[in-house]
Amino acid sequence: MATLVMKFGGSLTANAERLARVAQIVQSEMQAWDRVVVVVSAMGGVTDELVRAIELAAAQNAASYRRTVAALRTRHLDLIAALPLSDGMRRHLIDVLDRRLFDVITACDRVLAARTATSRESDIVMAAGEQIIAAIVAAMLRDQGVPASLVEAETLIVTDDIHPNANPLVDLIEERVDRLLRPVLDRGVVPVIAGFVGAARGGALTTLGRGGSDLTATLLGAALRADEVWMWTNVDGIMSTDPEWVPGARVIPVLSYEEVGELSYFGARVLHPDAVEPLAQRAIPLRVRNPDNLDHAGTLIQAEAPDAGPALKAVSAVHGVCLTMRGEPLDLGEFLGQIRHLVGGAVMGPVIVMQSHLQALLVFVIPTSEGRLAAGPLVERLTAELPRWRIEPVMVVAAIGAPAVSSEELGVHFVAEATGPGRRRLIAVRVEDARKMVRRLHRLTENDPHTIPSQVWPASQRTNPEGGR
Repeated sequence: MATLVMKFGGSLTANAERLARVAQIVQSEMQAWDRVVVVVSAMGGVTDELVRAIELAAAQNAASYRRTVAALRTRHLDLIAALPLSDGMRRHLIDVLDRRLFDVITACDRVLAARTATSRESDIVMAAGEQIIAAIVAAMLRDQGVPASLVEAETLIVTDDIHPNANPLVDLIEERVDRLLRPVLDRGVVPVIAGFVGAARGGALTTLGRGGSDLTATLLGAALRADEVWMWTNVDGIMSTDPEWVPGARVIPVLSYEEVGELSYFGARVLHPDAVEPLAQRAIPLRVRNPDNLDHAGTLIQAEAPDAGPALKAVSAVHGVCLTMRGEPLDLGEFLGQIRHLVGGAVMGPVIVMQSHLQALLVFVIPTSEGRLAAGPLVERLTAELPRWRIEPVMVVAAIGAPAVSSEELGVHFVAEATGPGRRRLIAVRVEDARKMVRRLHRLTENDPHTIPSQVWPASQRTNPEGGR
C-alpha cells in the first residue's frame, strides 16, 4: 500500500491561516495515497521561548519565566479560538494546553529551586511546543472530517537516555511502529505525531536536537517502509545557498543523500543533519516542497544525483573553531580525547587536519543544534583549558562541486582548506569574511543547469502504479 509521511515545519503551524493550508494538503494527499502520516513542528518561535523560560528559571527570575509561559498560553489560546472547531473540541484543547504548560511551569520551578537547569528538565520544557501543536492539528483535522488521531511520539520514538540530542534506537522504533502505528494506519486513520520528541527505554522524555522533527519523519518513514517522505517548508526546496546571504540563491532539483547530508552537516538549515540516514538505508525518496507553490516539484533527494560536471552545485557555511599549535609534537588521538572530555558534543570533527612534526592545525564544526551564539563561550572555554593552543572562531564553508579557485581569485583569506571526493571543498575563513566568501563562491553556480529558478511538478509523478501516489 502506497504510504506517504509528511512533516510540516513551524512556519506552517504558526497561525490558523497556515494550519488551514496544512488541512487542505492532508485532505488532498489522502485522495492520492493509501496511507498518510503527519508529523508537526511547534509553532514558529515557540521552542525558543521555551528555552528562554528554562534559562530564566536557572537565572532565578521566576516572574519572567512565568510571564513567558503565560504569553505562550495566550498565543496558543488565540490559535485555538481562530480555528473552526466545535466548542467541545476547544474545551478539550484548552485542557491539553493547560496540562502541558503546567508541566513546563513545574519543571521551571524545580530549576529555580536547584539554581541550575538539568538537561532532563530542559527536555521536558522544550518538548511542550510540539506536543501542544500535535494535539491541535489532530483536533482540527477531525473537526474537518479527516479520520485523524493523535499518536504520542513518546510511544514510538525510542532513544538512549542522553539529554538533550538523544540518539534514536532504530530497532526499538521499528518494533513500536509495527505494534502501535501500523494498526492505526490499517484502520484508515491519519496519525498526527509530534516531531522532535521521544522517550528513553525507561520512559524519561527526550528530544532529538534542533530540527529534530525532520528526523522524526524520516525515522517513521523508514520504519514504515514508506514510498516517500515529504518535508513541507516555506521555501521551494533546498537552495544553492542561504537566500538570506545571497538573494539570487536557486532551488536544486535533485540531490543525493550524501550531498544533502553534507550540506546539512555544514550549516544548510533545511534539514536536520541526520535526517537522510534512515531513508538512505532503504532508498526511500525524500522531497522538500513549498505548500504555497504546489506546481513546483521542490528538491528530490535520492540515492544518486546528476553529475554537476564542472559547475559548483551548492555552498553552505557553519560556525566552527580553529585550533593551532606550533613548536611541539602532537598525539592526535590523545588530543581528540581531551577535546571530547572538555566540550563533549559541542563540536564535531575535526573536519580539517593539517599536521607536521612540530605544528598542528585542526578545524572543528559547531553543530547548528548548539545555536548561533555557541562559538563565543566555546572559544573562551577552550582558550582557558588549552593555554598552549591558539583558539579562534571561524566559519567553515562547504562547496559541493567546487572548482579549484584560489584565495587570491576570491579575494578572501583562507585560514585552512581541504579537498574531498567529488570535488568537494571545505574552506575555513574568518567569521567576518564568511558572507563575502559564500557570495563569491556562489557566483560559480550561475547558469548551472542543476540549480534552476523554477520547476513544474511533473504530471508523471502524480500517479502511483499501485493506484495511489
